[in-house]
Amino acid sequence: MKRMALNLSLLLVASVFLLSACTRREMPSDPNAGTPSAAATTSSPVATGQPQSQPSAQPSVSATATKSGWWIRINPSLTTAEAITLQIGTGKLQREEWRVWRAGEPAEFDVPEKYSQAPRLYVRGSVTPIGKFASLCMMYKDRGVEHLSFDDDDSETKSQAEVDPKCR
Repeated sequence: MKRMALNLSLLLVASVFLLSACTRREMPSDPNAGTPSAAATTSSPVATGQPQSQPSAQPSVSATATKSGWWIRINPSLTTAEAITLQIGTGKLQREEWRVWRAGEPAEFDVPEKYSQAPRLYVRGSVTPIGKFASLCMMYKDRGVEHLSFDDDDSETKSQAEVDPKCR
């Protein structure tokens, strides 16, 4: 009986420890900043391969893309959607929530650093509200790799060497 009580106690302590480790959020790198750091928003893979409804937080976004690897260019003149929710990864089953782009935000932005030089990149976008239109290009350095136009959701996996003439 003592052994069973000890095992249950250890199991309870281990469960509390694991739960606290899973739910802990990274603090912002700047204590005065109101948003979590980019590392906190790109570290939760979607293990089931099913998209979640929204990313947990918006990463800090620089005003301009460095264009030194993979980056995204939204075409604001053709995009009528209020927001585009983006997932990113190396494939459909190895993806994670990334960010939400909203109308009025900078139209060009880099992908997270861990995917910047990936040989193949998976990007999935979905619009809000459904029925509105999104137009964007997956870019690698100085060239367009894939043009995506959709009014619900769309996804592509592309390699660095591919070229799409619609994205100049």
